[in-house]
Amino acid sequence: MTSSTFQRLHQPGAVLSRRAYRPAATALAAILLLSGCSGAPSPTPSTTSSPVTTQSSTASAPPSTASATPTAESAVKELVAGFPTQLIPLMPGATVTSSSLQRSTPLSSAALTATITATSADVLTYYTKVFTDQGFTAQPGDAVDGLPLKTFVRADGQEIVTVSVVQSGETATATIGANVLPASLK
Repeated sequence: MTSSTFQRLHQPGAVLSRRAYRPAATALAAILLLSGCSGAPSPTPSTTSSPVTTQSSTASAPPSTASATPTAESAVKELVAGFPTQLIPLMPGATVTSSSLQRSTPLSSAALTATITATSADVLTYYTKVFTDQGFTAQPGDAVDGLPLKTFVRADGQEIVTVSVVQSGETATATIGANVLPASLK
């Protein structure tokens, strides 16, 4: 996060309250992390035959307490198993670049990076409808430091979804990051 963005978030009347700042920062960090993957060089021919999936657990616990242990999974070129497609649907015509899912409490996180032949405005319009139809409220502004970006909140600011788009010619790379209550992962 740039220092000017940080300063704007901490000014009186800023879009996000102090309570909502941490989830927003986490969502933005997830977006920046995943958007860095979109500029990677093409895989070698030997790795294009099947998608790569990784899975890790953040702590080792006995099987009886496994449900309380946060888990994180990620996948390249496919949706990770159990990805919440009702919460974050893939835009029609888009191709998955990467996805991730972390189930934990009090908030869980999901992220999707995808490419599509569309304008950044079309991508933001599509996801604005998707998230407002789910009860999220679109926050003011459609860009941060020139990057098309839209933030949505619900549940009194506990749940935050951020959509960012990088345009390269006719191809848009969209990264959607969500920090939501575990019950919202559908």
